[in-house]
Amino acid sequence: MARPRDHLKNAPIVEAVIDIRVLRELAASPDTFAGLTSSIGQRYSQVGSIHSLEARFGIESGKELPPAQRRADLGWRYQAGPEVVQFRVDGFTFSRLEPYTNWDEVFGEAFRLWGIYLNLARPKQLSRIAVRYINRMTVIGSRNIGDFLAAPPMLPKPVTPIIRDFLTRIHVEDKPRNSAAVIVQALEPQFDPNVMSLLLDIDAYNEFNLDPTDPDLPLQFLRLRELKNEIFYASVTEKCVEMYQ
Repeated sequence: MARPRDHLKNAPIVEAVIDIRVLRELAASPDTFAGLTSSIGQRYSQVGSIHSLEARFGIESGKELPPAQRRADLGWRYQAGPEVVQFRVDGFTFSRLEPYTNWDEVFGEAFRLWGIYLNLARPKQLSRIAVRYINRMTVIGSRNIGDFLAAPPMLPKPVTPIIRDFLTRIHVEDKPRNSAAVIVQALEPQFDPNVMSLLLDIDAYNEFNLDPTDPDLPLQFLRLRELKNEIFYASVTEKCVEMYQ
């Protein structure tokens, strides 16, 4: 594991996500979140609708049923360069794409926009909050995964140690914070044998019933950030972190 730092100047973060799920309220419809550019900021000028598509097929009484599709509108998406916000009937998501800045700036903007969502949707209860950070470490001239990940994949002998790609997913609990996290490590397939791209995706979350106006909500996010940081520095090596100081 690596020594924790307060901040990495050149952090390998490709996306930072602040996510809040709510119990869907009948009073909030997808159109509730249409045309918000003037209220959230003119710079959020890239606008698009959000919808889900459900496909069904099957067999009944030995006969194949005709395929059916159903589209459901969920809300609206607004983007200002690397900042993307989603206002949906089931929740709110703010993403900061690369280049990453810092927690205060990212969370400050997310919480400002969350206040607008709160006034529009007026949800009665939160069901999940999460802090998710996706990191990509690109390494040139090395194929030794153990130089960069503290817990690389282990292969039984005599299997060849040359790994072309891998994917691991671990779900852990953090009882002191009443939280949990999903940790995904992956090696992306590369066409250049001299370039290795490692992904470390950390989704720290709480699932509980919380009042949306609870003044402790920012503190809950800070605790999730702490958990995310602990997992990050425990998952990488000092050599890896030194590349991004």
